[in-house]
Amino acid sequence: MAEYRHRIGRGAFRLQFAALALALTSSHACADTFQEKWMGRIARPPADDQEASVYWEDKWDARGKRFKANEVSCAHRTEAFGTIFVVTNLENGKKIRCPVQDRGPFTRGRVLDFSLGAARQIGCDGLCRVTVRRAGYE
Repeated sequence: MAEYRHRIGRGAFRLQFAALALALTSSHACADTFQEKWMGRIARPPADDQEASVYWEDKWDARGKRFKANEVSCAHRTEAFGTIFVVTNLENGKKIRCPVQDRGPFTRGRVLDFSLGAARQIGCDGLCRVTVRRAGYE
C-alpha cells in the first residue's frame, strides 16, 4: 500500500515565497535606485592606489568584436560592459574617462588593463599605479 506523504499545497508555497520576497525587498538599502542596487555600486568600493597594465594584441574582445588597440578602452574582470571609469594616474596626475569593453586582467594584483590608446593618453607605459572611480561617483 502506498504511503501517504503530507505536502504543502501549491497555494501555500506561493504564499510563503511571496512573503519571503516581500521581506527581502522591503529591507532598507543604502542605494537610491534599483539600478544602483543591481550594478552593485554600494557593495564594491573604488580602487585606490592599484596597479594597471597595458595590452595591445590584435584579437577579438570578450564582447565578440574586434579589439582596436588605438581606441580608448579598458578591461575589467566583473564590471558591466559600457561602464565608464574615471582613472587617475598617480605618477603624473593625468585623468581619463575609459569605458569597459573587455574582460581582464588575468594577472593577480592588477585592477585594469588599458588599451594602447588609453595608456598613451594617461601616460602609462607597461605598468602604472592608478585610482579608479566610476564616472559620476568620483
